[in-house]
Amino acid sequence: MVRRIGTGELALAGLRKSWRRLTVEFGAPLRAVKLSKLQTSEFASLPASLNLGDVDRGLQLLDGRMEFGSQSLDVGTQGDPWSIPAPSKIYARRLHSFDWLDDLTSVALSKSLARKNPALCKRAGEKSRHLVDRWIDIYGKWNPYAWRGDILTSRIFAWLNNWQALLDDDDLERATARRTSLVRQLKWLRKTYGRTPDGLSRLKAAACLVIGGACLEGKQEVLLNHGLDVLDDEIDKQIFADGGHIGRSPAHVRAALCILIRTEAALDARGITGSKEIRRAIDRLAPMVMFFTAPDGKGFGFNGAGTGDPRRTKALLKFANIEAKAFGYAPHTKFHRLTRNDTVVMIDVGDAPARPYDLEAHLAPLAIEMSTACGPMIVNCGWNRNQPQHWRQSMRSTVAHSTLVLDNHDTGKLLAPGIKANLLGTAIAQDAGGVQCSRNNQESGTWLEASHNGYLKTYGLCHRRRLYMDMTGTDIRGEDQLFLPLGREPLRRDQIAFALRFHLHPDVKVTLSQNGHSALLILQDGGGWRFRADTREDGGPLKLEKSIYLADGCKPRPSEQLVIYGQAYGDSDGQTKSNRVRWTLKRMDSASTRARPKQS
Repeated sequence: MVRRIGTGELALAGLRKSWRRLTVEFGAPLRAVKLSKLQTSEFASLPASLNLGDVDRGLQLLDGRMEFGSQSLDVGTQGDPWSIPAPSKIYARRLHSFDWLDDLTSVALSKSLARKNPALCKRAGEKSRHLVDRWIDIYGKWNPYAWRGDILTSRIFAWLNNWQALLDDDDLERATARRTSLVRQLKWLRKTYGRTPDGLSRLKAAACLVIGGACLEGKQEVLLNHGLDVLDDEIDKQIFADGGHIGRSPAHVRAALCILIRTEAALDARGITGSKEIRRAIDRLAPMVMFFTAPDGKGFGFNGAGTGDPRRTKALLKFANIEAKAFGYAPHTKFHRLTRNDTVVMIDVGDAPARPYDLEAHLAPLAIEMSTACGPMIVNCGWNRNQPQHWRQSMRSTVAHSTLVLDNHDTGKLLAPGIKANLLGTAIAQDAGGVQCSRNNQESGTWLEASHNGYLKTYGLCHRRRLYMDMTGTDIRGEDQLFLPLGREPLRRDQIAFALRFHLHPDVKVTLSQNGHSALLILQDGGGWRFRADTREDGGPLKLEKSIYLADGCKPRPSEQLVIYGQAYGDSDGQTKSNRVRWTLKRMDSASTRARPKQS
């Protein structure tokens, strides 16, 4: 493991936090006065709304049910949530961010609803305007929480991109109040841009300046030109040459693509050339979204990505408007995709993201996920933002992933709750410290070998994983080794316990063989795969244990995992049976799976 956080970074973070707290608490009255005196510019136009929301969630909002994850408020059809205490800070953040406006836009723009019940489409606009107007009445002057950089950015972005569908109307007084509020928020974002959190929030903040600048009359160039400059900077920092995001999360790739597509659409609507970097980034991001998409349209759930919404992903790729070629390796983002026919295996072969972009990353080098057109089969426990927060940190641990775990220890260290975590967030204090990988594509199939040093400093051993997928995608073989690197003295010569874990999707049904050396995996549509592992004298047969799945939904789903236990020697070269596990996955024909009894 390699240390990533020094005392200098901690000291600087402490100074920044103290300064921000001082300016927020003592500067609030003056700040409200300054904002009230800002002159309001007029909008020349606002971008057309892109329909990326969910109609069902939009209809819930129309009924007054504001559900975010497992928490909700019911404000009724005429009420609003702004004077009601929020169930949690996370709920309040999503509420004040206004991301849910996309769902009301999906109702307003739904062609099927317009034919069946046009009044619903009209109500979506009325509901949106009511909720925005009430927010302005209560929080429009200034508020230390609602005007925080990340929340402010998301709210401006949501208002700008849903304005034409929802927020413009013939009530001149209220429409003027909305525009006045939006301009003031834009100008405050321009002033405080440097305080916006690093990562996607900073990219979105730059995009807000560009979109707002493109639409403002008068001093358009000041906001627009500054926005284009900082947006180019953030694209250069955050978007890799292979199209990945520096946070190494598939969800971040989808989010970055959405931000830039909407930015480009706003510039095009105003006839502004803008920056070539925006289109270049879109051309890189869209193929990477496809790279991280499983055959069933859902996303792979690495680094807290969740599975995403297949409909939204499909719409994003349509708006991107590029023809992308499939590829198997992302050299900068550090993922491999093994694909044959409708079988896909993804493997993480990267270190933790660079600081400070690691706040959502997991400790999971060499973790795999496997999916087919019938759905996901091998997964990681996963995460998505709708899940209860008390699960978050445990889902980042190595044991929550389909990989080898030595002595029940993680391959790195997360910052423990305390002063450091309060200053730096949920950062990764130590990571695996180097992942090596090679790949060989042949006519008969694809071979891949990767290793990491996450256990080297503590136990003197490295983990090597070898994978093979044949040309048909129906035969997958793996080998996991724990080995002492050549030329190093062993730290231990005794046996060290390990567990090789394969977490299974909740929809997969599992039946173990009588001797415990194989298992039948039945997918939701009835298709089956046979998992086999070599016999282990030290750890016994294959085990079937409980697991949990959080990559989609708003509550953890119970699932199962296949586990192979063993005892590795600290001085082995990895070729001894004690330090090596070989396993296979082979697709079975439909007749074979029908002949097998279902698990009771």
